[in-house]
Amino acid sequence: MLITSSWKIDLIILFVVSIFMLYKYSTRKFNYWKKRGVYHPKPIPFLGNIADVTFFRTNIGEWLKKIYDSTDEPFFGIFVFDEPHLIIKSPELIKQIMVKDFHNFNDRTVAQPEHNKMIQNLMFFQRNPEWKEARSKITPVFTSGKLKSMFTLIEPIGANLLSYLEKNEGELESKEVCAKFATDVIAKCFFGINAHCFDDDEAMFRKLGRTVFDFSWRNGIVQTAYFFRQKWVDTFKLDFVEKWVFDYFHEAFSKTMRARQESGAKNNDLVDILNAMKKNSEFGSDMADLETEKLVGPAIQFFMAGFETTSSTISFTLYELCLNKNIQNKLRTEVLSNIKKHGGVTYEGLLEMKYMDLCVKEILRMYPVLPFLDRTCKEDYQLPGTNLVIEKGMPVFISMFGMHQDEKYFPDPKKFDPDRFQNKNYNSEGFVYFPFGEGPRACIGERFGLMSTKAALAYIIEKYEVEKCATTPTPVVFAPKSLVLQSTVGLPMRFKRIIPTPA
Repeated sequence: MLITSSWKIDLIILFVVSIFMLYKYSTRKFNYWKKRGVYHPKPIPFLGNIADVTFFRTNIGEWLKKIYDSTDEPFFGIFVFDEPHLIIKSPELIKQIMVKDFHNFNDRTVAQPEHNKMIQNLMFFQRNPEWKEARSKITPVFTSGKLKSMFTLIEPIGANLLSYLEKNEGELESKEVCAKFATDVIAKCFFGINAHCFDDDEAMFRKLGRTVFDFSWRNGIVQTAYFFRQKWVDTFKLDFVEKWVFDYFHEAFSKTMRARQESGAKNNDLVDILNAMKKNSEFGSDMADLETEKLVGPAIQFFMAGFETTSSTISFTLYELCLNKNIQNKLRTEVLSNIKKHGGVTYEGLLEMKYMDLCVKEILRMYPVLPFLDRTCKEDYQLPGTNLVIEKGMPVFISMFGMHQDEKYFPDPKKFDPDRFQNKNYNSEGFVYFPFGEGPRACIGERFGLMSTKAALAYIIEKYEVEKCATTPTPVVFAPKSLVLQSTVGLPMRFKRIIPTPA
């Protein structure tokens, strides 16, 4: 039945009405923050405030930082498409949410897909009570004693790193070098596998790392959906990483576990620890009945969380050291003195390297790998000292990148200045520095990641000077399709072997 005498005009009318209805639907919640008296940047129909991320003009970390920088309010609202989200900026309120009232914010906003059981067994994606149970069982993996035992597995990988640099001395893409090291370390310590990344550029575990973290259209769309359009994840059965990656991890870890159980061999790695748990030798009777999927989950979790964090932190440190020779020389003096004292790079020696610790802390301030934190409000919550009630289910985000680059807390924030952390506790009143998160849900593998990072830096800085070359980016431009902070062109630099002077 025609509305007018012309079907062409009818189509135009239908099109206009459809667009109008979609417009009204997409903007139906745009008064949410205004009604509550909360500052918010003006949203646009259909996209809210997330247009730059949607069209991959910028990454999530830089996008949140840009909005963070636009206001001095202690908190503010945004719209992700049509849904309201709250951003917390006040250090005191961040501490309140992350620690004091953690019970009401102990779940992430990230999707937990119903169609993928493997992802459900990764702590990063788990909700409570599953997360709390898993965390309590995996925490013993990272005791000082077990870290010290794992360090013996890192030592031969350090030797392989130096051998690789010797064969390829000159201009290198440092991120790729560091990715090889991080992959070998995690494969050995958590999967009990020699990944051979320094021997083979196409080693399988290195391919896995590229698939998970290299910035691509597929990763950009899917990983953004996991944080900001969770309904799409189950509707379209989106996997955070491609299914074959999980299948390979599962088979590799399960094969190693079976071989260890049959042979009784020990390697001081995660496989041994989880086998011991399963046998109920240490950590409680309920571990004996754990399914293979629940046992392999921690190994995959540590690969996904540890690989990019470790490789990026090492390479960004080398990048700043190549631009700041005085700091590089000061760090080398400490490393050489420590190695002379301990007879090499050792677990105990790394703990004594105070300037190394300052350098890594400063890099994690400047380049936090995952540049934001996310939580979900579990019950209606009165934000302390305000009239705002955060409603149940509200996504709450914190711009770690914004906080770390805020000159109010870190003067001259773009300057690489390790000494700013000398005798300084930035979190005495509230939280302004939290590269591994804060509170009960802080990164469980922080100590392992720092140990691996510092070990790689010590191996390299002892033997090599790192220098800026023609292709070294200044400044770094971050990849717009990446969930984490990565340089669009890598971090190339020159590795120059230090010739020992005669005694």
